[in-house]
This record gives sequence, structure tokens and C-alpha cells, in this order.
Amino acid sequence: MTPPSTPIDAHDAVARRPRIATPLNLLIVLASVFVAVVWLITLQRIAFEREQALAAEMEANSSLAIAFEQQVFRALKAAEQVAAFVREQYRRQGKAIDLRRWVEEGVIREEMFTIVSVVDEQGDIVSSSQNTGPVNYADREFFTAQRDARIDHLFINQPVLGRVSGRWLIPLSLRIERDDGSFAGVVVMAVRPEDVTRFFQQVDLGPQGLLELAGLDGVIRARKIGARSEFGLGAESLAWFQRQKLHDADDFHDSGEALDGVARIVSYRTMTGYPLMITVATAYDEEMATTLQRRSTYLMAAVGVTLVVMLFVGLLALMLVRQRAATDALQGSEALFRATFHQAAMGIAHISPEGRILRVNEKFARMLGRPPEALQGANIFDLSDAEVAAAARSFLSEQLVSEARALSPEIEKTYRREDGSLIWVCEASSVVRNRQGQPEFLVLVTQDITERKHLEARLCHDAEHDALTGLANRVRFHQRLDQALESVRDQQQLCAVLYIDLDGFKEINDRHGHAAGDSLLQMAARRLECCVRSTDTVARFGGDEFGIVLANLHGSQDCETVAFKVLDVLAKPFDLDGSMVRISASVGAALFPLHAEDGQDLLKRADQAMYAAKHAGKNRFHSADG
Repeated sequence: MTPPSTPIDAHDAVARRPRIATPLNLLIVLASVFVAVVWLITLQRIAFEREQALAAEMEANSSLAIAFEQQVFRALKAAEQVAAFVREQYRRQGKAIDLRRWVEEGVIREEMFTIVSVVDEQGDIVSSSQNTGPVNYADREFFTAQRDARIDHLFINQPVLGRVSGRWLIPLSLRIERDDGSFAGVVVMAVRPEDVTRFFQQVDLGPQGLLELAGLDGVIRARKIGARSEFGLGAESLAWFQRQKLHDADDFHDSGEALDGVARIVSYRTMTGYPLMITVATAYDEEMATTLQRRSTYLMAAVGVTLVVMLFVGLLALMLVRQRAATDALQGSEALFRATFHQAAMGIAHISPEGRILRVNEKFARMLGRPPEALQGANIFDLSDAEVAAAARSFLSEQLVSEARALSPEIEKTYRREDGSLIWVCEASSVVRNRQGQPEFLVLVTQDITERKHLEARLCHDAEHDALTGLANRVRFHQRLDQALESVRDQQQLCAVLYIDLDGFKEINDRHGHAAGDSLLQMAARRLECCVRSTDTVARFGGDEFGIVLANLHGSQDCETVAFKVLDVLAKPFDLDGSMVRISASVGAALFPLHAEDGQDLLKRADQAMYAAKHAGKNRFHSADG
């Protein structure tokens, strides 16, 4: 904050005046000097209070702009992650991908995205999270932009009227490429414009407050003014859009002539990594009403003092009262900043260049499970484990020497809560500098992503594991098989695949029901896991068929030992709710490099050996022919 100017002392001014010969001249000079001092103090006080109130509101809006930018940034990152996941699964599964089933089973849980679709290179929908029917997007901008581009970036389309939903939506798309780099289609998802400005409901910007997300192409993606929502309008004529061409971020007082005639206090930021800009603005008259009212009061007081200049003592007392009112007003402005600071939906902390916490909002304190007063004065690096703290210290040091004003690239890190638990956060920082360009403090904007981290782990697990038994699925099996083959090629050792089919499972499933059959499969899976080492992989291919990858074998007898152990454990009785049932297994095996040179052929030879065992009478082991 700018320190107030030192008021001129009237008695010092009088002491420095030249000696006047007559009492009348002395009285006129004294009166003139006194009136001049009164007006000088009044105008200085008016200018000072306006600057302070304007600076406090700009600081509050700047913090909200950082928080809104971070919210939009996280939403776009979440969209990019979902799109990348869908793209990778489409590359593996092709047109068999079933997005509607993923939504029903909770694999995709992002409620913000109204629809997720895979579109092929002709623009036709291959799969969608909603029932779309035949729809072609070849003429949409998000499709042509990704088709003609050769960079792996999320494309943020202008708002369009959805062909499936019939609503105005903002499409987000990611390019799909074949192995040779040619275009294979896009993953597209859609966001409602009103969802983008939902941040408006979390803070009080006033009836004329403005929240806006605009593209650097000059088209507004979403805007909210009071209760009014807008999108798809041009932004070229707006003052903040013109300013961002010269400065990535700024705060200023706008007359509002290019928009709706309402003067506003504006804070805008250009987003890092996306061709978008964030704007937060509050109405000048609403936020400065108290300051403008005091301005009128000061002017009227100065006029009154001029008229009753002879009542100098009374006037001096009045100025002292006004000075106290000004102090209270400054404290009120600080209280307004603090209230706005604590309303933010994101965790915000102000950190000294050395890492000392200057202040935190209530959201940040709740995230770390500590009261704000316990955090103030503490070192931010002491709240993380040693390895994380070292990386965070290096990251903030780089920010302090950087001249960029925009929000820094985000980092994902952990904090240790007071109860000892870990919380995952996504954190970005911005450096606040003084007039000489020296860093005064850093603003950390923190988002709790613990739930998202758990979701990523769950998505990764569900994509590679069987839902019923928890074993690896066929996709995971082939990955582990390829890894095992690569390892033994270097070490000149053997690798084996066991193909297992349960004998008699269908009869038990038909007699006792599918629930009992599922229970039997789960128990069989646990027994199979007990037959192998931690470095081996047990997978379920589907139905009653299982596979095992045995890595780093010294000889074929090691494979036979495991196979006979499988036959033994599966031949033991199973307890299905009090009913003892028995099954057996037919096991086929193929070894690398004795029977095949690659994973596909190895599995095929093991499958053939399993059928040979089954045709030979079941409940036996058969190895592939050399």
C-alpha cells in the first residue's frame, strides 16, 4: 500500500511566514494561509482515499481473477486428461469403445462435460456418452482445426448450437493420430457457457459486477453481468481486450463506453497455455460509493471552513474528526479486501520471498486442517515432506527471478495436514513487485486435487483390471507379457505363458446360479495368485479362462512346477454358501523362445496346448509342441 502523504502543519507554515507590518495584513495573511492549508489537506485527503480505495479494490479483483483463472485452468486440464484417456483407449479398442457404458459404470464421472464423443476422420460419431444417432461434425470448426493442425493441444471452440443437445455449448476437442501421424479423428466434449461462469455465484461482485472468459480470437466464450449471461459476442472493442495485446495482466479503471456505459474497476489476466483471457470487474460507483460520499463531505466542509475561517479552533477540531473518519475508512477498505480475499473458492496464500506465510484465506487453512493464526508466520516449506519442499523451494526461486506477470505454470505437490494425512494440490504462483520491480510477496493459488488423484488411480486400475476378480485383464496381460519378453531377451532366460480353462464351471454356474459362479471365479483367482511369484502376472481373459505370465525362468521344469501347482489348488473343493463343489482345469503352456518368438504367437500356442489337454481328458497339463 502507498503510504499517505504527510499533512502540512499549519503552525509551521505560520512560523515560516514573513513578518507583516499591520495587524490587518497579518490577519489576512493568516486567514489566507489557513484556507490554503485547509484546501490542500482536503484535496490531498480526497486523492489519497480514492487511490487507496481503488488500489484495495484492484487488489481484491486481481486475487479473484487469479482464482477464476486457476478454476478455468483446472477445468481445461481435467478436460484434456479425460480426452487423452478416451483417445488412448480408442487407439487400443478402436470402434469397439463404449463411452455410454463408461459413464454408466462411473469410469467417466466429470459432471461438467455434458457429452463426450469420439469422431472419426470423416466427421462421423464412432461412440458417445449420449445416444446421438447419426451425426456428422466434418463442418465444425473444432473438427477442421484439429484436422489441419499437427500439434497435440486442446482446441477451445466458440459457442455453437449443439446438434444433439439443441443447446448452446462450448466444444473442446483433442486430435487423434494414427501411428504414422496421419489424422484419425477427434475426441470432443462440450461445456455449457453458464458452467464456466459458475464462479460468479461463489463471490459477491455486485449487481453490475462482470465475470468474463474470452478467446484471444476476439470471441467471448462466457460472460456474466449480474444475473445476465452472454456468450458468442465480439470482444475486439473492449478496453481490456485491447490492453492484453500489450500486457498479459493489468488492473485499471474503465469507463465502460465500449460495453454498457457502466464504469468498472477491471482486472484481467491472459491464461498460460491457452488462448484465453480472464476478466473480473466491479462497478466503480458501487465499490467507490462510500469514498465518493466522503469526497462530497470533504468539499462541503472545506467550503464551510472558508466561510467561517474565523472559527479556526472549531475548524481544527473538525479536521481532526475528519482525520479519524479517514482512518476508519481505510480500515474499512482493508476489511473489504479481507472479506473478498476469504470468499474465494480457491486456497490463496501470500508468501514472503523467503517462504514465510504472510496471510492465508480460510479455504487454504481448511485444506491444510490448521487454523489461519497457526499458519501465519510459519514457513510454507515446513508444511511438506523434505523432498517435496526442496522441489517447491526451487520452483518458487525460479518465479522470483522471472519477469513474467502471468500466472506461473502449475505444479502438483503434497502438503502434510496437521493430523498427518497427505493432501494433493495443484498450485500456481504469481509474484507481486514494488515500483522498483523488486518482489514484495508471492500469491499462491491452491486447488485440492486429492479426489482427482484418486480418480486417476481408479481409472488406470479399471482400464487394466478385470472388474469381477481384480486380476489383470487381457490388455494388462499383453503389456506384462511384452515386458517379460523384453527382459528375458536381454538376460538369455526363458519366459512362459500358461493358458487355463476351468473344467465343469458351466455346470456349476447353471446349477447354482450366476452369483455362485462369480464367487467361484473370485476364489479361483485368489488360488491362482498363490501359485506364482510377485514378479509373475495372473489375468482373467473372460468367462472361465485365465492366463499366467511366468518371467525369468531357468528351465522348462519351472513352468511345469507352476502348472501342476495350478491343477492341484483348483482340484480342491470350493465352498459355495455351504455347498461343496469341485472343478478341475485344463492347462496349456508355451515357452519363449522354444515355441514362439513374440507374445501373440506364444499365447496362441499356449491356447492350442490347453485345448489339447482338454481333448485328452481334462484335469491335466499339456505343453506346446516344439
